[in-house]
Amino acid sequence: MFGSHKRHRSLISIKELEKADQLERLDAPPLETDMDPCEDDTEDAAAGPTHPPLRTRNLTMIYLLFLAEAIMASSLSAQVAVLVPSATGCMNMDASFLRSIFECAYFAGSSAGVVWGWSADRLGRRTVALIGLAGMVVCCISMGFATTFIAFALLRFTAGAISAAVTIAGLAMLADVTQGSKGRAQVVARLPMIAFCGSLGPLAANSIRRLSERQGLELLETYPGLSGQLACASLVGMIALAEALLLEETLPNESSHTVAHEESHDCEKAAFLGRSLPNSSDDSLTLAEALKDQAATPLPSRLTTTQLLTAPSVLVLLASFATLSLHSTAFDLLLPHISHTPSHNGGLGLSCSWLGTIKLVIAFCAAGRILKFVPRVIERVGLLKMYRRMSWSFPVLYTIIPLAGLVVSCTGVPPAVAAFFSTVAMLVKATIAGAAQVLVLLLILSAAPDAQSTGTTIGVLSIAKLFKALAVGVSGISYYLSDAYSMQVVNGSLWAVLAATALAGAVVTRKLRETPRVCTDIPEACLVWQGMFDAESDKEASF
Repeated sequence: MFGSHKRHRSLISIKELEKADQLERLDAPPLETDMDPCEDDTEDAAAGPTHPPLRTRNLTMIYLLFLAEAIMASSLSAQVAVLVPSATGCMNMDASFLRSIFECAYFAGSSAGVVWGWSADRLGRRTVALIGLAGMVVCCISMGFATTFIAFALLRFTAGAISAAVTIAGLAMLADVTQGSKGRAQVVARLPMIAFCGSLGPLAANSIRRLSERQGLELLETYPGLSGQLACASLVGMIALAEALLLEETLPNESSHTVAHEESHDCEKAAFLGRSLPNSSDDSLTLAEALKDQAATPLPSRLTTTQLLTAPSVLVLLASFATLSLHSTAFDLLLPHISHTPSHNGGLGLSCSWLGTIKLVIAFCAAGRILKFVPRVIERVGLLKMYRRMSWSFPVLYTIIPLAGLVVSCTGVPPAVAAFFSTVAMLVKATIAGAAQVLVLLLILSAAPDAQSTGTTIGVLSIAKLFKALAVGVSGISYYLSDAYSMQVVNGSLWAVLAATALAGAVVTRKLRETPRVCTDIPEACLVWQGMFDAESDKEASF
């Protein structure tokens, strides 16, 4: 409902608008042949976009923004092998913990989305996205010259802060181009598949790094990670060039919007308000003429970050997103630790050499299932109801996986059976977690009252990325206690922490609302009605 609001006051009272509407109905001719041509323009504008190819091209460029961010986020694997030469595809405890620290440094930097969201509503989405892409290219090249832990950790933090600009701008653009569209769920459901495609970039970078090692170049011998990072920088750079040439701004321009309406003789306003009142006096003033007054359309007062942080529904959504990020990221960071542990010790019993391939196949399968089924289920069940059900599935899943592993190990089945069960469990978890992320993004996009506050709203909710950074604490404690206690105690405690965190997140979703409310969440003075709805119907009509 809030998608058809604007954040400035109207000088025309609602009673006068209703009176004019009633008079227009009484005076309207019964024949459709006498309709005002301005009404045809209004109907054509409401029918949908007049340039579908242009919208498709812009949507493709928005997807490329997320592809660039995925390449940047997954470029870590090549550098860990450089900093820890002893690390293999399986990775020991030191390499796994080092990787988790770098991942969380990236997540901590992503919390800078608060600033980028504020900037996207004022500077424009396109400007913020191009700044982020340029910064990502510089960060990729700089990470190629990093040879110490401190330097690379700082660069990963900077990369997270810069890439947040691309993510925030991309989400804001998705909200703009899918506003009021029934296909928004289908558009957002493609993001996991795009993230999977981005994870293939570092594989090519690793291949290039190995080929460059055989060449024996002095520069590449001094900086072993430079070749791989240059490959990532090249991919991001090509995307940045394409965005600079083809990406169009989606943030509505208030000044140009007002001028366009004035030059078009207010056809849309006349179609709704009527051309004149019954008073034929020279002193009579039509409502359409009154709306032309500049005093009736002042500059909008955007919602501030403080107003959003004090909105109850936004805080509940932030808490739900934070708990989801915490337990889902903790599971991913702990996966190298618990995957190769035998199932009777609370692990997954997977072969270490196959873990990378298994994760890649699972990511592809999960993204495909999300793209196929999530939009259909949302249409049948509903967005909020589906998210609540998925939130309750996480604590159940974190409880069943270790218990089932113990049962399988006690029955004496072959290790291959236990590994197959663990792979299926990982696929279920990846699918549910990815679907929950899509649902959260849809809730975030619907939480913004209008386009002028979309970036700020998305930026505020990006604070949840800090809880992804806290996941390194869980993994760090597990690695520290692995030498002091038995593997069963450590892994059992990890599963218990994950289940408890997921249970807390499921409880929070009971207080969640699909959209904010006026007065309770959004100040009433910031909004003015531009639409109407029937209280007995779920449908809404905007002017």
